[in-house]
Amino acid sequence: TPSPYFADPHITMSETPLGKAVPKPPSPEEHARRKAHNERGCGQALAGRLLKACLDRGIYPRVLCAGRELIIENGEVVGVHMETPKGPVEVRARKGVILASGGFEHDKDLVRAFTRGPMTHPVSIETSTGDGLRMAMKAGAMLSNMREAWWIPTGVVPPEANRMGKVLVNGQRTLPHSIMVNKRGRRFTNEAANYNAFGAAFHVENVSKFEYENLPCWLIFDQQYVDTYGFRISAGGNGSVVPDWIPRGETPQELAAKLGVDGEELVRTIARWNDNVAEGHDPDFGRGDSAFDCWWGDPYRKGRRDATLGTLERGPYYAFEIKSGCLGTKGGPRVDPNACVLNVDGDPIPGLYAAGNVMGSPFGMTYGGPGGTLGPAMVFGFIAGRHAAGRNTPGA
Repeated sequence: TPSPYFADPHITMSETPLGKAVPKPPSPEEHARRKAHNERGCGQALAGRLLKACLDRGIYPRVLCAGRELIIENGEVVGVHMETPKGPVEVRARKGVILASGGFEHDKDLVRAFTRGPMTHPVSIETSTGDGLRMAMKAGAMLSNMREAWWIPTGVVPPEANRMGKVLVNGQRTLPHSIMVNKRGRRFTNEAANYNAFGAAFHVENVSKFEYENLPCWLIFDQQYVDTYGFRISAGGNGSVVPDWIPRGETPQELAAKLGVDGEELVRTIARWNDNVAEGHDPDFGRGDSAFDCWWGDPYRKGRRDATLGTLERGPYYAFEIKSGCLGTKGGPRVDPNACVLNVDGDPIPGLYAAGNVMGSPFGMTYGGPGGTLGPAMVFGFIAGRHAAGRNTPGA
């Protein structure tokens, strides 16, 4: 049966409430049938249906083409210059240009210039390099929300464990018998908090040492964790054997020495954590206090604090380094209610629209939850298309 901790492309959203637990999985026979016929659910089904709608209308996507510069005539956007495998191409637009090229998380220069702190390991598609953002900036667009992203803790794994070499560290960090510590061996946040909140935790600055207080950091877990939940950090992993590339030690001090972490401080941190677990409460960061925390963690203890609270007391002790990552950036050109891109004076740039992660997100620094990019992208995309279709332009 599908793991309750990892997405399965052959499971529908109704079978995967909120993208986590699977209380109503299909029968093994039905799951095998879907897999054999490559029947997809959730986001892949949505993308497929939208693509089919385009193809049914004679609209064919041009792949391996990069937009480089907008064509502007008399102050109006009338097309785009593209780079294609066959060379430069100029495409004219009768009604306008809609930017929907994703964020800029894979452009290190843009990330360094705009985001509020380190973001070294994005897990989005690697073509999110800010092409649309650069075109909008050249056209004089006003920018908004540039310091923010859809933050998430990530980790690096060997290619044989995951072909991307990167994984999300999401449900794994919420399970009992685990904590997260910084290079001083101290906890620094509620490990069961929503993943977007980790951006703020990662970006705490030590103004005396001119460094980020909580990077690098590690997920620390013990043999209880492995025996109860298996090793779930590599893609789809749920076995009881922890791979050799994971650092370990028979004691917290031995593990700390391998990580370069203060061993005495790590021992104190674990001792305090165990005392708090025994009391059934985390007074330091409130882990397990909220319904959200108790929904995460052990699915068989849902709604209880011990769904996420559990001691670390049985070696070996293991560590997995956590990186500051994101699912995408959320800054870009500011748009009005018609999805029209605004210039630096706050006026619409005629013929230019934006939708999705390329635009300044209406969510600001917040995150409604998994899939929170999809609703605004579809809504603003629809609004942009409708508004563009209604424009009175010569020759349209």
